Amino acid sequence: MAQAYETAGHYTAHPLVEGFPGKSTTHGAFGWSSLWLLDDGARRVLIDAGQPAYIPLIHESLERLGLTTADVTDIVLTHMHWDHVANFTMFPNAVTWVGEHELKWAAERPAGTQFIPDLHVQELIRRKERVERMSPGQEILPGIHAIAAPGHTPHHLAFFTERAARPLLFAGDSVKNIHELATARVDSTMDADASTRTIHRLRSLLTETSATLLPGHDVGLNLINGEVQRLREQRAQISFFADALSPESDRSIG
Repeated sequence: MAQAYETAGHYTAHPLVEGFPGKSTTHGAFGWSSLWLLDDGARRVLIDAGQPAYIPLIHESLERLGLTTADVTDIVLTHMHWDHVANFTMFPNAVTWVGEHELKWAAERPAGTQFIPDLHVQELIRRKERVERMSPGQEILPGIHAIAAPGHTPHHLAFFTERAARPLLFAGDSVKNIHELATARVDSTMDADASTRTIHRLRSLLTETSATLLPGHDVGLNLINGEVQRLREQRAQISFFADALSPESDRSIG
């Protein structure tokens, strides 16, 4: 677990699950997305909600912090893909913040559209309480600002805060990993040109503010003298049965 970033009276950023830039070519998406919690003592803000397989990891990570799902006050969604949205229903007291245009766009997709979780989209629209719409440029919560970051989806949002030990930029899948930040070349985008423009804007913001970028599928990244550096080693582990006779094997990848 990466070290939390903390300063008195500001947000502490806890990595509940650190993303991994894996991709399957045969069995659909991994969905190993990043999941961060901002805590200032009054609000506990989850940046994205993760995919269904994260449910036990979320409980375990919150328990290590002395928290439960009932302690989360807000969930802020970068975009409407399944691995970033699915678990908003498990936080009974949280307000879910969703981009107004992103939700409308997702609701207009036909059932079965790749990556769009139809039932979760419908539930966000159905709820009359504890769902708030947001727009680029809005300070949605104290010190947390929404930034337009289109490309991966048409109305993707990123979030920036200076109310932490260092400024933090939560990029979601507008920047999924170290390769995309370093090269401005992206994988899995609905508009490659828009994604490239978004990455250049976010790189400028990093340079201006010395912020740390938290990507959608990687550990935290710093931009130092034009060079992108991971804050820590990237690791992930999978288990599988190598053949019918051998026991389960653990393989680390990174």
